[in-house]
Amino acid sequence: MKSNAHYSILAHSLRSAVIVLLLATVPTSYSQTVWNGSNTSFTQANGDSDVLVAGKVALSRQQTQPLYNSVVESGPNGSTSPVDTEWAFGSIANYATLSYVNFYTFQNGDLGDTILNQPMVLHLINENIYIPIMFTAWGEHGAGGFAYTRATPGSVTPPTPIVSITNPVGGAVFSAPVTLKLGATATVSSGTVTNVAFFAGTTPLGSVQTSPFKVTGSSLGAGNYSITAVATAAGILATSAVVSISVVTPVAVTNSAPKVANGKFTFTYGANSGLTYVVQSSSNLVNWTSVSTNVASSSSITVTNSIAATNALYYRVGRAPNP
Repeated sequence: MKSNAHYSILAHSLRSAVIVLLLATVPTSYSQTVWNGSNTSFTQANGDSDVLVAGKVALSRQQTQPLYNSVVESGPNGSTSPVDTEWAFGSIANYATLSYVNFYTFQNGDLGDTILNQPMVLHLINENIYIPIMFTAWGEHGAGGFAYTRATPGSVTPPTPIVSITNPVGGAVFSAPVTLKLGATATVSSGTVTNVAFFAGTTPLGSVQTSPFKVTGSSLGAGNYSITAVATAAGILATSAVVSISVVTPVAVTNSAPKVANGKFTFTYGANSGLTYVVQSSSNLVNWTSVSTNVASSSSITVTNSIAATNALYYRVGRAPNP
């Protein structure tokens, strides 16, 4: 039994080794690419070639022969030339559904009558590149050469990051001076966000290079501020929507003379609209119980609380610290 188990493990290990070897020999594949850059024109002179992909595909022609790939062919070779290409009539917008054939297939009578001034798509098979192309000249009856207009690869722009501020929230009010706790989410469809910087208008507040994108910003005095976050990915910048906040000079918390009527205890206190205040009560000035926590809606806030006639209660109001 031990011997059989040992052989079984060895056989399994051998199969695994073979699988790894096979995977290592899988050829490289190319993602599908459509050239959509500006057009360029090529006219053959002295038998030269138009290099499409260096070291892989260059189109040329000898006298009145068909095209061939001068990188891998010394001349046209019948129905296989140009190697690594296939061709179709039609618009690049429909490249995925066109019917592609070898260039030699068009060789039926005067080739110029077939291909000149016709929108075509050239597919570089191994590289999986689709190129819109139109022949403008094709020498025949003793005259060689050719000319065409084709697209270039075009510029590849890295994806733009997306950034949004999570803290502070719009409309928030803080007492001066405030050191903001700043936060944002930042993503990019491919690659990595490498920096998020926070600003009050054009004034930098701080930056962070890795997620989570949170930082304690610079101190701000009283005023109104427009907070933004700028994310960077592959050298591309994106700016968040503006978050508007206010920083106010806090007024002293003052209480009016209290009133007791109909089992209700009432008083008012001075406040800054938008700041948070905590009202507490106590029967012994030692142990305090929360009565309410609220965001002031005006500069004078009224507090009303039910009391028992036989109870003595004390009240106090405090401004909550900045979040």
